Amino acid sequence: MTTIDTRELRNAFGSFMTGVTVVTAVSESGEKVGFTANSFTSVSVDPPLLLVCPANNLSSFDIFNNCKHFAVNILAEDQQDISNTFASAKGDRFEGINWHSDDNGCPIIDGTVAHFSCSTYSNIPAGDHILLVGQISDFSANEKLGLGYAKGGYFSLGMEHRAEELTHSLDGVVGAIIEYDNKVLLTSTEQGYSLPQVASSSDQGSHKTIRNYLESQGLDCEMGSVYSVYENLDAQKFTTYYRANANNDTVNQSGVYIDIDKIADLNFVSSDIQSMLQRFVLEKQNGVFRLYVGDNKTGDIH
Repeated sequence: MTTIDTRELRNAFGSFMTGVTVVTAVSESGEKVGFTANSFTSVSVDPPLLLVCPANNLSSFDIFNNCKHFAVNILAEDQQDISNTFASAKGDRFEGINWHSDDNGCPIIDGTVAHFSCSTYSNIPAGDHILLVGQISDFSANEKLGLGYAKGGYFSLGMEHRAEELTHSLDGVVGAIIEYDNKVLLTSTEQGYSLPQVASSSDQGSHKTIRNYLESQGLDCEMGSVYSVYENLDAQKFTTYYRANANNDTVNQSGVYIDIDKIADLNFVSSDIQSMLQRFVLEKQNGVFRLYVGDNKTGDIH
């Protein structure tokens, strides 16, 4: 029998892009619980069924294993903090977020893309998880875009679309913040450090443009999500930066990898790149990456 490397198996599973949900329930004593899950599947329309997979080591496993009702909340692209809270926080995870109860008392999180209120249809042990099938008794949905997850990181379809629209309609620059072993790839110039970047191509779109550029430089990278989309008022161009992860430390002539904790002491070619990397360092420490939209002076963090 072939030995399976469980870590590599998890990484392989993570290649499948999914949405992000928070599954909630309430115990017989009234305790409200929830956990973050991307193992969510629609099962049937008639009867209306869905499936989630609580892990056996979940702190609230006994409640979900014996619940008669539960709810599934599909998170919106601006609810990454809620995903992180229900994935790792201790104590009352519902404190500090807006929610209300459905007819069964299960928490429904406000601002989501959709929610489903369910009664337990079946509960099947499956290895280190259970297959919890719910029959939908009520649901709601709207036109928001959902929060995405793949390769161990979040992504936003809204921002991906925005970046592509700008690239196809306006001249600009597309670049990447490339990580490897807690380091970032930087290029050195007489004016200071910069990031790998190239003029955008309206024929290819921003994602394909930067991917092709990095490949042409001999860089083996896994492209991630959009990190910043802004108008550079000084250069009168739109700029898009993606996050990326390198598979090795080969740089050729592209620059040098510098420890993330040393970035704050460096000089950069422009204030927008400097402020973006300062934000990146802080978000790397906090484990929550956000999206910047605006210009090179002011904007919004999503």
